[in-house]
Amino acid sequence: MLGVSAGRKLIERQTERIGAERVAIRDSSVEQHEHRTLMTIASGPAGVPAPVVGAVMADGGRFQRTGKNAQATSHWGEYKAGLCLTLAEPDDQRAPGVDPHPSVPDLLLSPDYVRALTCEMARKAADVSGTDAPPEPARACGDPDEPVGSSAVPDRERESPALSPAVTAREVVATTRDAQAFAAQLNARAWDSGLFQADHKAFVGDGSSWIWTIWSKSFKAWEFVPILDVIHAVTYLYAAAMAGRPESEGWPVYEQWITWVWNSQVELVINAVRERATELGAPTDSDGPTSVRQIVWTALGYLDNQQSRMDYVRYRKAGLPMTSSHMESTVKELNRRIKGSEKFWSRSGGESVLQLKADILSTSEPLSTFWKNRPQTRTGLHSRCQTKAAT
Repeated sequence: MLGVSAGRKLIERQTERIGAERVAIRDSSVEQHEHRTLMTIASGPAGVPAPVVGAVMADGGRFQRTGKNAQATSHWGEYKAGLCLTLAEPDDQRAPGVDPHPSVPDLLLSPDYVRALTCEMARKAADVSGTDAPPEPARACGDPDEPVGSSAVPDRERESPALSPAVTAREVVATTRDAQAFAAQLNARAWDSGLFQADHKAFVGDGSSWIWTIWSKSFKAWEFVPILDVIHAVTYLYAAAMAGRPESEGWPVYEQWITWVWNSQVELVINAVRERATELGAPTDSDGPTSVRQIVWTALGYLDNQQSRMDYVRYRKAGLPMTSSHMESTVKELNRRIKGSEKFWSRSGGESVLQLKADILSTSEPLSTFWKNRPQTRTGLHSRCQTKAAT
């Protein structure tokens, strides 16, 4: 528009510079939040209406760094991302305490969908290094080089309404820093969004222990209900049911198990999986991750550890989400910007670009506020000249 040529390097430098300014503003906001009193936190941010239903979600993604630690074997590192969601309110026509979706959704009873979903989740788990969650159960997925297309696995944003209420607003948090720094950022953003004062609050994640440590330290005291993403549970149920059995025998077992889980009868599932594990015997040193014994015992440990976060009937009655599909969709959007075989980021550059992308994905449009306030807050010769001219 101005007839000025802007080279690639200039755009890169300016992007990182603006991103660094946003990171500094974010860090200042987090520091302010950490100095708030409990009474201030309990009363909520001034002028921000509390939603009826809110949810916080967390997950991780990967990016390549320009440098690597001495202990690292590759340039790949992990970033952490979170969502602060305002969700659609439960239908007023519904009788209080009534389960709005008592039957298992058709998509979870579709062999093609569940098979493709299990393969997709296993590939995603294999792509993320450094996670402390148990590996996604392996299962024969056909040609490993054959992509799982949208025709096989529907967009999880469009899953059955039984799995998650509609999202009316989202705020995105993303950082290359450690879990402690991420937890502080997520906590501050949730408070700024009014989620601490919501009537119904959920914290949704997969089986990674770092996610549930964040919930325990930062959200449990404020009565955020911990919920295991039901889709992750499905992958373990399906793998354990099919392991060592032909599909004609394994599928009816899966149907029974997912029905029990859907109806919050998790103890029945655990007992059934334990019986199957005992029948097969404990894994030996020669059993690899794809062995029948290893698959079943891994599923048993996973379900046993997550049992307290699988009361899905209660969650549906409260209008809470049962899946982290919105989080996974957001990670995909972040990955499009930061992840790639030819994309390498310095520590500061990666943090800056992640912050800008998170801003763009947030409903509140933080960048609009940033640009509006920047002439008054920026430092440097130009701003000093403006101030001097005004006086």
